Amino acid sequence: MMQRRFFIPILIVIFLLVFCGYTNAEISFFWKIQTEKGNSFLLGSVSFLKKEHYPLRQVIEDSFLQCDILTVGTNPSGENQAKINKLLAKIGIYKGEETLKNNLSGNTYQLVAEKLKELGLDIELYKIFKPWVVAMVFLQKGLEKIGFDLSNSYEVYFIGKAKAVKKEIIELESTESQLKLLDSFSKNEMEKFLIYSIQEIAKIGKYMDDMIKIWIVGDTMGFEKLLAEKGMQYPVLIKILNRLNEVLNKKVVEKIDVHLQKGKKLFVVFQMDRMVGKNGIVQLLKNKGYKVSQL
Repeated sequence: MMQRRFFIPILIVIFLLVFCGYTNAEISFFWKIQTEKGNSFLLGSVSFLKKEHYPLRQVIEDSFLQCDILTVGTNPSGENQAKINKLLAKIGIYKGEETLKNNLSGNTYQLVAEKLKELGLDIELYKIFKPWVVAMVFLQKGLEKIGFDLSNSYEVYFIGKAKAVKKEIIELESTESQLKLLDSFSKNEMEKFLIYSIQEIAKIGKYMDDMIKIWIVGDTMGFEKLLAEKGMQYPVLIKILNRLNEVLNKKVVEKIDVHLQKGKKLFVVFQMDRMVGKNGIVQLLKNKGYKVSQL
């Protein structure tokens, strides 16, 4: 059976393998939004971290305490797991005689079987699941194998702190919408996504080294360059991702804008790749006239 706590928001999945947080930097992936009614903050998140990636910089902790509302993309903490499992059973499992095997090419199916076996898993346990579900299994297992865990994510960390001080928590995107986006991939796109997850997990050590260097200096341009390089390696998948990001980021910024217009002070924790670029959350907020500066 699959582990109960394994869901990762869809738009983190593809790029998560190329990012590792490093929190002892003078500058980091952390921004301030200045308004006449007070300051709000944006923190680029990483869903899998190690305990040694804490403590966070004091300016981040202090900024959190100043805010009225914690705002996250989706809530990955335990109380949502029953809902997630129900959704996965509804849209992540084949119905009738459909199986994983007859939705993949022979070569891909054999590759998946071999790689699952290396992780100590039997493909027979996953034959009813769609390729995007199996891809997330590879991602989680691969990262946990080298010491990274979802329970150490920024979202989980700040949700715990928000609950302790009874701070309001708002989700910007629903788990259901994230899963449905994954399920909207065509059969060919799903297979490519699964192959990608297998190929990339083997390279994670090098990517972590690269991203630590970028995080140390808060190099958002360097991060964008790495994403562009990924786009050249996997043009079909990255094109899909960019199209989804453009649409979804506009919706997220509209929701943030509504709260800012009401004078609320937000502490926004949102996935790293969605923050940067011309269609990223930071730039879209600037386009609306907000003064956003990196701290």
